[in-house]
Amino acid sequence: MGTWSATIFGNDTSLDIKDEFFERYNRGEEPANIKKDLTLDMDDDDRFNVMFALAHCMWEVGQLEDDFLFEIKKAIANEEDLAIAKELGADSKFIKQRSKNLEKFLEKISIKKEKTKKRVAPPIPVESKYSDGAVMLFQYEDGMYGVLIAIDGKFFDKETYYSYLQTDIKMITKPTMKDVREARIIDPSFHSEEFNSFRDSRYYYSFVYCISGYLKSSGTKRFEKYNDSFFEIIGYLSDWGDCCSGTYDTFDYYRQKTSDEFKSSVAKELGKRFYENSNVRTEMIIDEIDKEFILSNNTKLGHMR
Repeated sequence: MGTWSATIFGNDTSLDIKDEFFERYNRGEEPANIKKDLTLDMDDDDRFNVMFALAHCMWEVGQLEDDFLFEIKKAIANEEDLAIAKELGADSKFIKQRSKNLEKFLEKISIKKEKTKKRVAPPIPVESKYSDGAVMLFQYEDGMYGVLIAIDGKFFDKETYYSYLQTDIKMITKPTMKDVREARIIDPSFHSEEFNSFRDSRYYYSFVYCISGYLKSSGTKRFEKYNDSFFEIIGYLSDWGDCCSGTYDTFDYYRQKTSDEFKSSVAKELGKRFYENSNVRTEMIIDEIDKEFILSNNTKLGHMR
């Protein structure tokens, strides 16, 4: 469990519970059923983080039962949560702050919420030409051509998750898919035992120099229009799946008021990244990486059958 503050949602467990509760609530599930599921396998150390998060969620939707509220009151009165925090090494300052926050929390949920949280329709998946595997041609400020590869993208009607990898291509003439397959990616992580020596072994097959971001409604409206003004898709590689484990940069789809401003901003940023990472390249060429992901995906499909 990661904890960074003494607030009710100042830890990973409480935030995860809240996220799952409202994700399922917005899909139409009954709050009582969600609560029941999420309290089935509570870890002793995380028990009260789960309970407090659920109490807050149930209060938000106007379905906090008296029995559950009494259970929360009892736990706070008996300082059960504080006792666990002490066992886990919390200092006196944290305990004092946590105690005050619990008092305020209890006071808040003890009064029925006048305007309860309504269900929000989940985002609708949409198609995008910038889906995983898209090979995106562009021009640097000096007029030379470069290429990005789209990975880990998720596209919805009102939100967008994008992620790109920059290749080491910088050519006077337009590169072909053959040129792309023979190029390398600007990234220090993929297949690097040295870089990943301190990380979980699964990151050996991931990239960390990703250009990634999340766009809300206004950014999503600009996403394809702005991309189309700067990028040209010249082909597709295979879908490499969830292979981004780090964000190195983002593109600004918000502050740039026009597509021309976006083009100028992105060309400048990509040029800067290219020269700042002149010695950072994957050992494998893109064709080898692509074939490895194809083999891995086929193996996974075989195990599922």
